[in-house]
Amino acid sequence: MKSSSFQFQKPQKSYFLCFLLSAFCYFLSANKPMLAGTLYNNWNYAIDSFDDSTSGNDVGNTKYEIFGTAFQQTPTQLLFAINSNLSLEGTTSTYAADGHVGWGDLFLDLDGSLLGVKFVGNNASGVATTGLYDTVTTKTVAKENGSAWDNLGEYNNWVRQNGKTPSIGDLGADDPYFNLNEHVPNLIASGTRIGDVELIADLTGLGLDFGQFQATGAYTHVLAIDRTLLPAGNVKFWLAPECDNDITAHIGTLDPAPVPEPSLVLGLGGFALLLGRVKSRRS
Repeated sequence: MKSSSFQFQKPQKSYFLCFLLSAFCYFLSANKPMLAGTLYNNWNYAIDSFDDSTSGNDVGNTKYEIFGTAFQQTPTQLLFAINSNLSLEGTTSTYAADGHVGWGDLFLDLDGSLLGVKFVGNNASGVATTGLYDTVTTKTVAKENGSAWDNLGEYNNWVRQNGKTPSIGDLGADDPYFNLNEHVPNLIASGTRIGDVELIADLTGLGLDFGQFQATGAYTHVLAIDRTLLPAGNVKFWLAPECDNDITAHIGTLDPAPVPEPSLVLGLGGFALLLGRVKSRRS
């Protein structure tokens, strides 16, 4: 009887443990806002922690909070979207040396080849004109814009001490890609301008939906860059406000820009030649 009783109890214990494990896994997934590299409606999303920005003594969902980023490749453009509480104009700050904190520049690391995008005109970037830049060097102005910490590691520790969860989008908060003993570079120091950047005001019809991931920042900014100016390959995007009071990164792959079919090019060339002959006869 003891043996029979033991055999009966064992599966009950096993089922109970499985139930606890399943419930625990569900709890973790339900309470973790960081979803890396998620494809939805032709947009690739990287969702950041919703509570790792700081402003003064406040931690989480501050005016600097970045909720996530997304990118899409159309036949002609790379579209990059940012969902955040920070407007394109930036914000006033009594901690900043000049009383203003703006957006930093967007960086694209393509297997070690660094490009930068200056998409606002009112930051302390080392380049004056908005646009896409290559041969880029970087700098940080976190201290000048009121950062109370000496480096990224201290920032992460402060967020954790306040019961919040730091992250850098697709990267962990302590990922070795960034040096924890330094501030994350947030501006272009120098570079060569190779193209324009367009800010898209009308988001209707883009299929962009940060709300699908509960990312509910006050603003969604969308930048557009000519795809022919970008090399194909693995890419890490990153950006932050000038104060580095939230930082996000996005890992993805840029496909080669589409090349027109030779038959189409020849067809257009033939049409142009025929049109020229018709005009010549009329003259």
